[in-house]
Amino acid sequence: MNDLDIKKLNEADGLIRQIGAEFGLDFMEQEFDVVPARKMLEILAYRLPVNYSHWSFGRDFEIESTKYRHGFSVPYEVVFNSDPARAYLMETNPLPIQVLVMAHVYAHNDFMKNNNHFRITRRDMISSASEAARRFRRYEEDYGREAVEKLIDAGMAIEWNIDPEELIRPETEAQARDRLYGWSEKPPVEGGYADLIPSKKRLSLEGKRALRLKTPPEPTMDILKYVIENSPLLSQEWQKDVLSTIRGQALYFLPYRRTKIMNEGWATFWHQKIMKRLFAERFLNEDDHGYYNLYNSRVKAHSPGSINPYLLGSALFTNIEMRWNTGRFGPQYESCSDAREKENWDLRLQKGRGKIMEVRRTHMDWFFIDEFLNRDVVDELELYIYHEADRGSHIELNVGETDWKKVKQLLVQSLMNWGIPRIMVMDGNYRNSSQLYLKHEFEGAPLDDDYCKKTLAHIYSLWGRPVYLETFNPETSRSVVYQVDQNGGPGVLRVE
Repeated sequence: MNDLDIKKLNEADGLIRQIGAEFGLDFMEQEFDVVPARKMLEILAYRLPVNYSHWSFGRDFEIESTKYRHGFSVPYEVVFNSDPARAYLMETNPLPIQVLVMAHVYAHNDFMKNNNHFRITRRDMISSASEAARRFRRYEEDYGREAVEKLIDAGMAIEWNIDPEELIRPETEAQARDRLYGWSEKPPVEGGYADLIPSKKRLSLEGKRALRLKTPPEPTMDILKYVIENSPLLSQEWQKDVLSTIRGQALYFLPYRRTKIMNEGWATFWHQKIMKRLFAERFLNEDDHGYYNLYNSRVKAHSPGSINPYLLGSALFTNIEMRWNTGRFGPQYESCSDAREKENWDLRLQKGRGKIMEVRRTHMDWFFIDEFLNRDVVDELELYIYHEADRGSHIELNVGETDWKKVKQLLVQSLMNWGIPRIMVMDGNYRNSSQLYLKHEFEGAPLDDDYCKKTLAHIYSLWGRPVYLETFNPETSRSVVYQVDQNGGPGVLRVE
């Protein structure tokens, strides 16, 4: 990229900020780095510009490199939730596409600054990961690479089994017991409104002693945190540091997972509007418009049998803005039975911009799809359920289901708990001997048997005492309990 291109990008940066602010977007400071393709692929594989070493990152780098070489995936940008926000642009992008990507990045910036699920996360993760990488190298020197890698393997096996609300309501076990069981010795509240305040259960000395053996005080889905704080096996601080780092990064990336459709849809929605202004103001010319149309159509390409978050998210925000501009929502509109009247419905409310800003702030994908996906969007995008048919020479995709309500139900179900099985720590002192009892909250999808057993083996390597997992088998309509202990690998303990 030459000096002229850099000058043009600096001009674009100022114009995009100005246009975005006119649209009502609200940014953190933004920094850009233009990097070679290899560096971009490394960032994708290692999750961050610098991170600790692990074999899975090398595997992911080879996967990303192969997809890139064969044209199946072109990483135009990577943007991080930091302050200032940091984005990486691939140097091989043509100039008009760099401008498109910058507009896209600024919309991500606005989303990450204002969405409730991003606002509570730490924004120093890039420097934190770099420091962790140095610490992990020292641990490898002191305790051996194999020991460190085995610990990382186990931590990454359960890195998403965390509590997404941890940063909103952090609580110690003592605080939880007081909330649940009324350990507080403070005298009852007196006064005219005392009867409105729920009284805590008063416990005998024997009852309090019994509760000290109950761990956790109530079921928790944060398996990784519970293991870090309570494992009978993890006695060294470096072990807890490794696992805490893995958990910290998972908490950092969790909002990305929870808002993938919204975040990419928001960025696509706004980069189209910003680019339209840049063309109208002659910052970019007709040849640039050809590049833009080509790349933008690739970003929004429909792929039967899979969800394109750029396409679906931008279509939903467009639909929401139109509906709240015209008043196509609420009991009056929904109860209208005249098809022609509904088709031409327009109360001229012009509330669309305010509505999408509100949704951007409050929602995540699960609720976004559940509340706003409708027949119009499903049919417009041909967002149907497809079935594969093997024709010998090729695989043919056929439409299997067009009922928009069934499509919506399936999509919402796939987004529940951001696609991770909901497994709870029920008892960390099972049988009064520090054994760990977990329970899968069955939500319609069974656990994969092989994956389940391997993950339990990793948990056992962290806990050091027998580990149990109760789940439900829909084929037999019976509960199944897996067990792993020192006598061998995970197996089925009993079927109920």
